Amino acid sequence: MTSVRQLCGVTFGAFLLVVLTACQTQAPNGGGKQAEKKDNKPPPVIYANMDLEKAVAAGIDFGGDTLTNVKRLIKRRNLTQPAYAMVAKDLHENIQSYEHNQLINAGHLYASLPLPVAPAMFHDLVGSGRPLAQQLGWQLAAVKPSPQLVKVIENELTRAIADNDEDSVLVPQMANAVRANHLSDAYTLLRQGLMSKGDEEFALGMIALNSSAASDDFLPYLALPPAEELRQLTLSSVNLYTCITILKHLQKVPPAAGKPGFDHLLFYAVSRNPTLAELAQGVIEQFLPEQTEYIAQTLARQPAWVQIAYVESARRRMSPKEGLLLSELRKTTSENDVVQEISELKF
Repeated sequence: MTSVRQLCGVTFGAFLLVVLTACQTQAPNGGGKQAEKKDNKPPPVIYANMDLEKAVAAGIDFGGDTLTNVKRLIKRRNLTQPAYAMVAKDLHENIQSYEHNQLINAGHLYASLPLPVAPAMFHDLVGSGRPLAQQLGWQLAAVKPSPQLVKVIENELTRAIADNDEDSVLVPQMANAVRANHLSDAYTLLRQGLMSKGDEEFALGMIALNSSAASDDFLPYLALPPAEELRQLTLSSVNLYTCITILKHLQKVPPAAGKPGFDHLLFYAVSRNPTLAELAQGVIEQFLPEQTEYIAQTLARQPAWVQIAYVESARRRMSPKEGLLLSELRKTTSENDVVQEISELKF
């Protein structure tokens, strides 16, 4: 079974890649001397008996293979503890002055050391006011969860709510940290993040903390795009990958029929995006045959084009369950065109 640590490790690596790519188009933070130094000088050779302070500085400045070699040096010479203290000190003193790449490299080196994230380090990063540092702090808490971090994470979330400053913590990395540290009390905040930000991490966190409640709570998010938007090949109101994650979950843990937003599943079922359509159809099938009449009535209340699109889709994937639904729809709908479409089918 894949552990939360492994999952978050992948996310951390992906996060670093995204931020490093973004940094290539952003002005450096903290002056141009370091950028000039890196542009004009090649990375130093990391040799076996190199002074630890110089090695760590080189790893933070240059990253890449240099950072990899610094990590090997630390492991080979059993310098984990002094390196840990050194990087923590560097981050504490340079959170605001480090360039983007330096801050990321320092965070990567800190994460690679087999010691827990110190609560003080988390507090320094998340409380810095610098968005990149805040994201690194949350992601470190996700990569290396620990009982020591639970309390400081709870304190930071409580502070944000008390100060009406939720937006400062509603980042995907926070959702990763909450999930990894099993902070079930943060579920409501994750739900708020899903509705306001839409990132997949918020949905994953909700599933991990309360999978049954998440099923009903996902419906308002799915209901954000109008039916017409779901007939397009691109979405603007919701995150495609978040929707895929949600619909996969709903196939396993269906929502309660009749909840606000439930009828929107029918719009996803006729989406021109084949992945969304197939997943939504799979969710609807969970209610057949037990609630065939209710689903047919819900479908009959939709515009005629939605009903016809559903019938056309069912034609391509006909099954006994779909046959029951279409038979009931034929008796329920007031649209003659829909009745005609169903009558031409063989099932």
